[in-house]
Amino acid sequence: MPSSSLAVDEKLQPKHYTVSSSQAWFGYSIYFDILSQHGALSRHERETLRMLQGSPKRVRKGEVIKSDTCNNGMLLAIQDGWACSCRLTKDGDRQIIDLYLPGDIVGLRDYQQSGRFDEIIMLTEGLIIPAPKNKIDKAMEGNSKLIHAFLGAAMYQSNIMADRLNNLISHDATTRIAYFILELHARLHLGHPEARDIFFPLSQQVIGDLLGMTNVHVCRCLNHLESLELLHRDKETRNIKILNYEELLSLAGFSTAYIYSYLKPSNTIAH
Repeated sequence: MPSSSLAVDEKLQPKHYTVSSSQAWFGYSIYFDILSQHGALSRHERETLRMLQGSPKRVRKGEVIKSDTCNNGMLLAIQDGWACSCRLTKDGDRQIIDLYLPGDIVGLRDYQQSGRFDEIIMLTEGLIIPAPKNKIDKAMEGNSKLIHAFLGAAMYQSNIMADRLNNLISHDATTRIAYFILELHARLHLGHPEARDIFFPLSQQVIGDLLGMTNVHVCRCLNHLESLELLHRDKETRNIKILNYEELLSLAGFSTAYIYSYLKPSNTIAH
């Protein structure tokens, strides 16, 4: 696999994880907004999560936001921006392992890990909201709703990685790209599959590094999907418009079941 430069166009604006129009920033908890998609949480849990989150922090493109020496006692919710997790190869190159999008929580998979951490690097400018793990541990004591919600969010991230791995080992290059585009579409438009536009700030080098392809191969596959009139790329804005959603699903063999089946609206509050 090629090593990645982690390049994105600096002029691009990252997609924003929108705050519900019914909630002002004051009193808003992004952790509640995210976790309530994975479990029925009450107003008590919303207040608990609001109290444990820290102040939002603006971060730069290329900045390491989490490693074994940086924020290793924190979870980080991504309010806006895109990030990736990386590991160093034996040759000293960074290899991309996963992507984090607006509305993802960084640090769930290595929550109990005491050894080496992956580096999490911003691919665009962004906004992150930290939450100390010691406060989260205390909040979860005797609170099964929070435990189930955090577990559900971690399982959701693991399912995405498992399905992407299956895509890599089972499909040809064009199908890999089609599948990846549908994965991003599903994650960016949770609960709104009718949406057809995707903000796509990744360079071909980053895509190739993640999917085990060369830059040239990525370019050819994207051009082929356009020639089939399945999608259209706006190279200036880096938006992708899906032109034939059903045909793209069929080509990729993509199933949205695990993404849509159990997710609840983010403003659901259990009583």
